[in-house]
Amino acid sequence: MWRQLHKRLAIAALAVTFLSGQALAGGVNVPDWVRSAVAQPLGNYPLETKAIVLLDQTDFTITAPGDFVEHSRHVVKILRPDGREEGDLLVEVGDKEKLNYARAWSIDRAAHEYEVKEKDFVEKSFSTFELYSDVRYLTAKVPAADPGSVIAFEYEVRRHSFVNQINLVFQEPNPVREAKVSIALPAGWEFKDSWPAASPVSPVQTAANHYEWFAWDLPGIQEEPMMPHESSLLGRLSIAYFPPGETGSMGSWRAVGDWYQGLATGRRDATLQITQKVQQLVSGKSDFDSKLHALAAFLQSEIRYVAIEIGIGGFQPHPASDIFRSRYGDCKDKATLLSSMLRVAGVNSNYLLIDTNRDFVNPAIPSVWFNHAILAIELPDDVKSDTYSAVVTAKSGKRYLIFDPTDEYTPVGSLRSELQNSYALLVTDSGGELIRTPLLPPDWNTITRTGRFVLAADGGLSGEVSEDRSGDFAMNERGRLHYTDQRERDDYFQRWLGRSLQGFTVESLKIEQADQITKDLLTSYKFTTLQYGQTRGPLMLVRSRVLGDKGYYVEHKPRHYPVELGYTAHETDTYEIEIPKEYQVDDIPDPVKIDVGFASYQSRTEVEGSKLKYWREYVVRDLSVPPEKFTDWAKLQGVIGADEAAAVVLKRAP
Repeated sequence: MWRQLHKRLAIAALAVTFLSGQALAGGVNVPDWVRSAVAQPLGNYPLETKAIVLLDQTDFTITAPGDFVEHSRHVVKILRPDGREEGDLLVEVGDKEKLNYARAWSIDRAAHEYEVKEKDFVEKSFSTFELYSDVRYLTAKVPAADPGSVIAFEYEVRRHSFVNQINLVFQEPNPVREAKVSIALPAGWEFKDSWPAASPVSPVQTAANHYEWFAWDLPGIQEEPMMPHESSLLGRLSIAYFPPGETGSMGSWRAVGDWYQGLATGRRDATLQITQKVQQLVSGKSDFDSKLHALAAFLQSEIRYVAIEIGIGGFQPHPASDIFRSRYGDCKDKATLLSSMLRVAGVNSNYLLIDTNRDFVNPAIPSVWFNHAILAIELPDDVKSDTYSAVVTAKSGKRYLIFDPTDEYTPVGSLRSELQNSYALLVTDSGGELIRTPLLPPDWNTITRTGRFVLAADGGLSGEVSEDRSGDFAMNERGRLHYTDQRERDDYFQRWLGRSLQGFTVESLKIEQADQITKDLLTSYKFTTLQYGQTRGPLMLVRSRVLGDKGYYVEHKPRHYPVELGYTAHETDTYEIEIPKEYQVDDIPDPVKIDVGFASYQSRTEVEGSKLKYWREYVVRDLSVPPEKFTDWAKLQGVIGADEAAAVVLKRAP
């Protein structure tokens, strides 16, 4: 996995129990900068605001290429009980880095003062997907972290970076009253800063080789259902710095690509063992597609995902020879080995650096802030672009098939949803080019569900259902099947069925083609339920939509962020219910049809002889809904919800 750099994102993802530091009450020397921040007026904030950051200050002093001192001051006032997490302090310390000092203070609502000293901090390691990482952190818990209290935290770390670049989140989930960033450079050095286009801040030179950026009253992140990942909403800053004689190193996407290309030089060189394995896998295969599928399948099935990140290993892939011999590696390692094997087979490919949180990569901020590495595989001239779904064309005119060798369950030619329609850095011999990954059409990701049922005169229902899944629907299901045992699978299916039915009994469940990722995943099952039709005297109400719910709860209030739909998709349900001879149809729901651009929904209920026939189709065309179209989203959900609850009225036959 690609290593993230900033402590605040690490804090947001952290799931650990913090140890309490020792506090001293009475005689505490709270610094003047803390008291000054507390004395500032707060302003007006939303009632749900958990805390207010009174001061967020980070000062960087560059001492040599890749070396700098980071000094941080942070003051926050807790407003609500769920803001107590502000008392959990953390400072990250990586390879070849040294903590100069760390200390903290708190002032409760009764003006009692407490202090946390460096000896109260405990060193820990991050609990992540990595088998091993040399990044560690020091943590402590501040006393009196309660509503009305003020928490102040100061630390200084001597940092070591593998690039001449500083990446910083200058915004917080909570509102920020005052934010300050500064950089002090050696004589003759220069810098280039990159800000989001919507919130640029100009530097102020306060002394020779010393620059500062100031911002006030930065809004916090407001919680909303189905909102984008927090990391893509927070404002970020990148500062590239360079000594005399250099011209903006790391200050452009091309420069970032140059850096990574140099870092990976020689790593994809094939050994005799790799060459022999490629020859074995592609033996008898003369066309591009068959070679590609054979090599991709080997990476997906035979090379385990194991991340070991030490020092520069957080960025630099291991040599292909080591990955092939050990049969494991992380995302950049798997991309490296596949690229090496493709090269032996006569196919060119390039690294593609991306983030799994869509829209985290900001085109206005050239940086090394990615968390994933995949491949862009060059298509030969004789291969048509529409042969595969996930194809993009670079500025050079070359066409690339985007593929993630780490993804065990998405076949080559497709791309899982979280990597679609997102900025990514294509690394080539001529440097880096920021591209937009493809948005796949709805028909790549489908669920087709067909059910045939028999309704009894007492309201009981029995029948069988078959489901055909492709795309992400198949990928997610295959992953769940792989990582669960039979009991967990049965429990999951029972819970899913229980969202639509009550008092049911599952008679059989069969899953086919689970281990064949190039084919659709097939599921079939039979069940009975005694409580489906609801009798009301001579009438019986029967919901024609037997299974599956596609609607979402909608909060009807102003929307600030996009609604994340997660994927494009094409879903269809077709249900047939045999009506008991004791009843006849008295009324059926009207047909439904709505198209709001980013999605459409339609359904109809018909009667053919003694059978009720229900059909519906839900098509999602975009990955997210912008706030200005939220009313359309709410309208769509209202239509879906009403249709899913609609009932056919049966009347007892005379």
